[in-house]
This record gives sequence, structure tokens and C-alpha cells, in this order.
Amino acid sequence: MKKLIYSLIILSLTAFTMHKYYVSVTEIHIKPDKLEIIIRTFPDDIERVLTETYHSKADLSKRPTRELLKMYLLTHFSIDVDSMPVEYKFSGFTQEDEFYIILLEAKIPGNTKQISIKNTILQDLFDEQKNIVHFFYKRDKASFILIKEEPVAVYELTKKVANSN
Repeated sequence: MKKLIYSLIILSLTAFTMHKYYVSVTEIHIKPDKLEIIIRTFPDDIERVLTETYHSKADLSKRPTRELLKMYLLTHFSIDVDSMPVEYKFSGFTQEDEFYIILLEAKIPGNTKQISIKNTILQDLFDEQKNIVHFFYKRDKASFILIKEEPVAVYELTKKVANSN
């Protein structure tokens, strides 16, 4: 009986640690002439993908790793405004509780009608990675869950929301 109880306890404890959730959360705050972007992800996941991608031990507290992160993001995170690519700049990096936070900004025209975000962050490392994207515009909020097969979210400023590849 003791062996059965011990086995059940071990099984229940390991069941929770055997599966890890792979997720990032991105907030896009749409202002009249710019986008303010906040990306939250787990530091160990980012360090792992950077280490594997660039074959160099990553440490987010160090400047060289932050430069690698910038290169990685330029490959895995893009913005289109009215079907035209838009460059973004890095506003900062910080750690808050268990999350690593990346701050970005992008200038946009005042008459923007549509914003597309392609986010494949960590999907090259984890097939089950989900990247949640929230758009905030005036009083409207729209949310998308981006997966490897559907990595693009499209937000219409003049209409409601659509999802696209």
C-alpha cells in the first residue's frame, strides 16, 4: 500500500513538471503617430534560443547577449503598416519578476488603416510555442494567439479584427 501511495505522489508531482508551457505575450499600444511595443517572455527560453542560434553562451544581463537578441528579433518579429514594412527601434530591456521584457517603438503615419505583426519568437526552438499578441487602440482591445503555422496577426484600425498568414 505504501508503494502505491508513494508511486501516486511521485506520478502527480512529475506530471506537472513534465510539461512546460511555451508562451510570450506582446502588447501593441497604438498611438496617433507611433506603436509602443512590450514583449514579455521567459529569460531562460530566450537565453536558450540565443545560445542555440548563435552558438555562444547567452546571458541577458550582458550587453553582447542583448545585441544577439536584437539580431534575433529582427529575424523573428516584424511589423507591417498598410502592407509596408516598418522599422522599429529598441527602447530598452528589463527583467520583471519571472519575465524578461523587451521594449520597442515604431513610427507610423497618422492615417494608418492596418497593422500586421509577424511573431515567430521561440517557434524555431519550441514547436508548441504560442505568442499572444494584444492590440490596444483607443478603447478597443483585440487579442490573437500566434502559432508556428499561423504567425501573423492583422489589426484593422477602421474595422474590427482579422487573422491572417
